[in-house]
Formats: sequence, structure tokens, C-alpha cells
Amino acid sequence: MDSIWIRGKRPLYGEMTVQGSKNAVLPILASTILIAGKTTLRNCPDISDVDCMCRILQKIGATVTKKGHEICVDASGALQSRLPAEEVVRMRSSIVLTGALLGRLGQASFCDPGGCVIGDRPIDLHLKAFARFGCQIRREDDNFLTVFAKRLNGVQIPFPFSSVGATQNAILCAVCAKGETVLTGCAKEPEVVSLCRFLNGAGAKIEGAGSKTIRIEGVKKLCSTEFSIDADRIVAGTCLIGVLAAGGEAFLRQAPIGQLTAVIAVAQKMGAQIVPDSEGLLVKRAGRLVSPLLLETDVYPGYPTDLQSPMLTALCCAEGNCMVSERVFNGRFGVHEQLNRMGAAIVAGQTSAEVTGGRKLHGERVFAKELRGGAALVLAGLCAEHKTVVENCHFIRRGYEDIVRDFRELGADIGTETEI
Repeated sequence: MDSIWIRGKRPLYGEMTVQGSKNAVLPILASTILIAGKTTLRNCPDISDVDCMCRILQKIGATVTKKGHEICVDASGALQSRLPAEEVVRMRSSIVLTGALLGRLGQASFCDPGGCVIGDRPIDLHLKAFARFGCQIRREDDNFLTVFAKRLNGVQIPFPFSSVGATQNAILCAVCAKGETVLTGCAKEPEVVSLCRFLNGAGAKIEGAGSKTIRIEGVKKLCSTEFSIDADRIVAGTCLIGVLAAGGEAFLRQAPIGQLTAVIAVAQKMGAQIVPDSEGLLVKRAGRLVSPLLLETDVYPGYPTDLQSPMLTALCCAEGNCMVSERVFNGRFGVHEQLNRMGAAIVAGQTSAEVTGGRKLHGERVFAKELRGGAALVLAGLCAEHKTVVENCHFIRRGYEDIVRDFRELGADIGTETEI
């Protein structure tokens, strides 16, 4: 089931429930290594990246049981410090396992992590943080990196720029380190806050999550715990943009409203009506779709880079041109070639793109090359005349539990290759 078809040009109406967060659950799953006992996680999304993380945990010695949206991890047994290369190269988030292994075993061996091709994603900040904790780093003959320390000591680490993964790895190192660790220049993303909430529930002593400065007082051990994963702000944002682009009215149940402030502001400027309540978010767009003229991605709480590609689709259909500035990754405009095949007019460089609005998109056979670009092509299919087929949808499955189901619940004429 590696392709999705869409017959577009129909507004979206209905209600869907937002899945659990990919970006929150992956580091939390990695952090279960620190707990020499059982962890129960609820509202876990059924996506391929979660499956990959579970396989890694199993291969290094943890017991993982998955039932529906609940995952139980027992990391009380003997663990291995060497991460399996065949899984690590599939997923960028595997890098946070190194901090957890260092905290539990004092050693971790890994190859360069994989993930979507969206620009330069070096791990130098991670390695510099490990070194500040007193770790030594060596490159093995098989191109693995081994990081090890006799003892992790609390330190002060100033991050030169915000990095979600490096912040999370430093937190995982610090939780059981001796003494106090102070991290400055931290990422403020909700996924960092979720990780700290989870760890505090297991007995960690972390203050300042969600701010630029995080303080961690090391503890001797963490205890068994249970935790529910937040709803996915990127999935919610994708569906919001889908309604914005295609028109209609939809209720996004369990949408994390407080995490979508920047997205909501752009959508309102483009013509959407947003009505939040205690159970989710109502999105309406019946009138004109207009360009915001300028869109800039940024670290949280700015406009999320993960929703830049989906928004490109809406900008193609909006009245007026827009300049898009990508301030997080320098290779995130790869989807523009596929959108141009569908009638878009996007001129893109590494960090900026000019989008000509008012275009009428038409159905084509297009190819996803990464996760969020694949979602953008599905949105383009919703707006296009005739039938669109999006190939390579295994990329989309990395972060969207069932994008066909979600948009079908909103009234889209959409299906998989077996239904063509």
C-alpha cells in the first residue's frame, strides 16, 4: 500500500480525532531505557517510526509489548550499548537513544542517524554536550561512534542555537548524573516539555522545561511510571491547512490548541475562521483564500518547519504571491518540483522560495521524497482537478497514522492503491 489516490476539488466537512504525537513519543520511548522497570505509555500513534523505535529497544535487550495505542516497555533486563545500524539509519530520532544509554550504562555506540532528506542535520551539538559531561568519543573501524564515561557529572552547557534533539540528549544524560546540570539556550518545543514531564513522573528532578534554561538535579534512579502522549500538533496543523486550502468546515478533536498559535495566526490571515473549545478546534473557510505575503519558519513558538511544506500547497491556491523563508532546515523545499508538476509556480532555493498564488492545480502522478513533503502532495490532491496519485507513501506513514482515514472522515474522496 505505497500509493494514495485523491479526487479533489471538494470542500472538507466533518470531524476527526488527532492522533498521539510522533515527536513526543519517540524521545519518551528512548528514555524508558533509564528506567530499570516497567513503563506504560498511552495514546501512542500507530506509525512506522514508533515501530522502528520499538524494534531498536527490543534489539538492545528491552521487552516491548504493544496493544493498540498502548506500549509497555520493560528495561529491567541486561541492555546492550550498541545500537543496530539497520534501524538507526531509518530514523533521525534514534540519536536520543545515545543519551539514554549513557545515563543507564555509561556507554553508547551508534552509526550516523538517518531520517528525511530536508537539509544539513549535523550531530555536533550532541557530541559537544556529551563531551561536557566528561564523555570520551572515538570512531571505530566500522564507522560507528562510541561515546563512554566512567561517571557522568553535572555540568553547565550553553547551546549556541536551539536544537530539540541536542536538548533532549543532554537532559537524558543529566537525569542520573552526579550533581546539578544547567542547560541554557534550550529548545522550547512541546516535545521537550513532554519528555521532562514524563521523566519527572518517573522521579527525575527537572525545572524550567519550555524555557531557555533547564535545571536538572541528578537522581540515583528512576522508577516505573505511566504516561499519556499529547496529541500531535503537526498532524493537527496538516488537517487545519487541508481545510484552509480546500475550503469547508471541520472539527479537529483533541487538537493541541496552545501549541498551534503560530499556525492559527497564519490561517486566520489567509481567511480561516478558527473556533477553539475544550475538546478541540473548529476550522472554517468559506470565502476567499488570500496570501499572507510572507511566511517564516522558526523554532517554537514560531511557525513550525514541519508545516512549511503543507502550507506551500495552500499558498499555491491563495490570491497573491508569497515569499517563504525557511530558517530551520536548508533543504526543505524539495517538494516544490512535484507541486510544480501539478500546476504550481514555485521558485525555490535552499532557504527561501517565491510562491505565485492563484494557481489551478491539476491531478498528476507525483512522488513523495520525505514525510512532510508527502503530506503536502496529499493536500495538493485535495485541491486539484481530476485524480492525483501520490507514490512512495511509506514516507507519510512515518508520521501519520492513517492520513487517508483522517481526510476521508472529513469527506475527502481519497483511498489507497488497493481501492483504485
